[in-house]
Amino acid sequence: MNKHLLALVAAAALAGLAPAQAATYTGVVGGTSATVADYSADGLISFDIDFSSLTSTTLGYTIDAADLLGGLSFNAVLRNFTGEGISAYTFGLSSGTFGNLGTVTRQFGGSSDIAFNGANATVSFSPLEFLDVEIGDPLGQGGVNWTIAGLSAGDSLNITVSAVPEPESLALLLSGLGVVGWVTRRRRKA
Repeated sequence: MNKHLLALVAAAALAGLAPAQAATYTGVVGGTSATVADYSADGLISFDIDFSSLTSTTLGYTIDAADLLGGLSFNAVLRNFTGEGISAYTFGLSSGTFGNLGTVTRQFGGSSDIAFNGANATVSFSPLEFLDVEIGDPLGQGGVNWTIAGLSAGDSLNITVSAVPEPESLALLLSGLGVVGWVTRRRRKA
């Protein structure tokens, strides 16, 4: 019995001396040139994204065993520098699922609604959001982090974050594309 206890104490001491590994940020792997700052630590994926256009950005991570010991938490600050209202942010995971969804804090006021289905989550706003949105508790102000489940050590995880424009902007964009298509078709006939 004492040998087992001694071995357990020695293993715990060696584990304390080993350097801890955090979820390794591998960079922006798809999408636009949004400005990203990563603040990930053991068991936590945390980042800031500055959106200068209403597009998608995909961030890459490699998961380490230390990230899974107490569960993998997720938080982010999403900054809107577009000058346009955002009706929603969507999140997509390439592997794993959202285990629990925590808080969403808006700077512009109003309400937010969270809908999720496994590896996808959408945060919708009413009225539109023009400023920053905090997902989870990135600023340490008492919010609840989201969690990501279903991952193993060594897994690659891509997180796609998309800023969804207000419906009027989308309608204007689609009508503009329709006009461009009509002009192009007309030129081809001439």
